[in-house]
Amino acid sequence: MFYPYFLGEIWELHMLASPRMRPFHRSYYSALCLTLFLGGCASAPELKEAAPVRGPEFTGLRIEDGPGSLGSEPRKHPVTLLVLHHTAGSLPSSLDKLQGKDPKHKVGIHYVVTDEPKPRVIRMVPETMAAYHAGKSAWGRLVGLNQHSIGIEVINFDGNVYGYSEAQAEVLFALCSEIIRRHDLRPWNVVGHSDISVGRKIDPGSKFPWSKLASLGVGAWPLAYDVRMNLGRELDLSPERFRSMLKAYGYVLEAGEPGLKHGVEAFQRHFRPGKVDGCIDRETVALLEALLRRYPETTAGGEAIRP
Repeated sequence: MFYPYFLGEIWELHMLASPRMRPFHRSYYSALCLTLFLGGCASAPELKEAAPVRGPEFTGLRIEDGPGSLGSEPRKHPVTLLVLHHTAGSLPSSLDKLQGKDPKHKVGIHYVVTDEPKPRVIRMVPETMAAYHAGKSAWGRLVGLNQHSIGIEVINFDGNVYGYSEAQAEVLFALCSEIIRRHDLRPWNVVGHSDISVGRKIDPGSKFPWSKLASLGVGAWPLAYDVRMNLGRELDLSPERFRSMLKAYGYVLEAGEPGLKHGVEAFQRHFRPGKVDGCIDRETVALLEALLRRYPETTAGGEAIRP
């Protein structure tokens, strides 16, 4: 609304006019105010304030160098995946373990996000090195993902039981966004440890904020419209078809019924965390079909070529 500013300009002109001309200016000013007031009352539409859109509150990323890790080696392949973990331990015990001093279990990680009221990001292995965080793992056609990935450990005793704080989610958004931008990672290649080590790992767990992060541009998530459309039609719930769809998305499963059940659980833990039961139901199928529709891929011989 520019009326107050405009009328102020007219009044300044009135005060600069000669005393003899001020009565004419005063009459003009009064008439103009009345005209604008009546016109505004007659034509101004009713305005409704838009609902605020809440974005991430974290505005800066600060990374501190922590203890180094022996669980690392020179990188031989480009980074194509980002893998999220929970530590299943406290901050002191996790930092001690992740230094990789145990020769029988030499582990490492690139970043640790603490569970403090103001979470910190601690770097233990530089991104130019491959850290030993993925273990036995596969995604698409890639096997042994340490060389192909960056790993983030989040301090949480069990992400299937204990939630992640809003502050941790905001720091994770900032950290993941920067890694994704720097390495040009695809949404479906932002995964959990349980996605790439099906049946062996269950972290970062069903409480991990996948949906929140995806809404901000970190990771993949099915479109709600596509899911609703799928639920409104007949769906193929056969185990053979669901196994092939999981494979098309990137999951690598063991053979047989147990392998498929573990695959369904891993998928649900990520995309349907409210009910992780390993059963191929309509909602689970609708979600996976919606993901494949949103993120189409090329396949060769029935095998996913991702990443």
